[in-house]
Amino acid sequence: MFISLTPGKRLGLFLAALIALCPVLLYALEGLNFKPGFNLFSAQQDVELGRKSAAQVDKQLPLIRDRQVVDYISSLGARLAKVAPAQLRNSHYDWTFNVVNSADINAFALPGGYIYLNRGAIDAAQNESQIAGVIAHEEGHVVMRHGTHQASEMILAQAPLSILAGLLGQSSSLGSQLAQLGIGFGVNSILLRNSRAAEAQADEVGTYILYHAGYDPYGMAQFFTIIQKKSPQQTLQFFSDHPSPGNRIRNVDQEIPLLGPKRNWKTDSPEFEAIKSKLESMPPPPTPKAAH
Repeated sequence: MFISLTPGKRLGLFLAALIALCPVLLYALEGLNFKPGFNLFSAQQDVELGRKSAAQVDKQLPLIRDRQVVDYISSLGARLAKVAPAQLRNSHYDWTFNVVNSADINAFALPGGYIYLNRGAIDAAQNESQIAGVIAHEEGHVVMRHGTHQASEMILAQAPLSILAGLLGQSSSLGSQLAQLGIGFGVNSILLRNSRAAEAQADEVGTYILYHAGYDPYGMAQFFTIIQKKSPQQTLQFFSDHPSPGNRIRNVDQEIPLLGPKRNWKTDSPEFEAIKSKLESMPPPPTPKAAH
């Protein structure tokens, strides 16, 4: 039966529908406008600093060199990086992905696109969308430029303006100038210390990346839940490097409906299962050396 609506009623229905869509429309307008924080460095300098730090990290950590494992993680990471928010992508970034032969559930990112994923994180993930969530989160740190933002705040707090002027104008001596300011490279660098706000931003950008790459965006929150339940001690280590607000999982779950309609999301792949089997067949990771 056809029901005729008065112009007033049609307007009312239109406004009701518009109000219902407001959260999605606002996210489309504002969520796409991710903006990195204050930074003294250029994107090119991010890459330079990341490269210097990666050279130190590679000497400090046991890396898995197996070509199948590295190629898989590199291919997955590259696919995810391509769908980062458009205004955050930078052609200068040197996306490089490494797998650390450690049982700890962890991952970290250096400026400029140098990402390290622990073997323990792959072991803990139950499907590809979950490990993709870990990688996408780290890519969020890169494109939001959290490492050099942290360094910028530290420099601004202790360096005279005359030193800042020299720092910004002489990229060839960037490493030595940072060393003079107490900013080192390697696994203990300020470039790896992220605040709670930075972690929340990386979650938000990472969830965006998962959604637009076609992966189940709930995979990121699922990974947090899994390691909390299965590996409480490893979870403490993970969240010591990734400060976790109490509502972190809830925030991810609340963001997803704002990204758009539910899709036929990808959750797993034969390639991921093959990599998990490959890692399981390898000798166990080396025991970390005791600190002296």
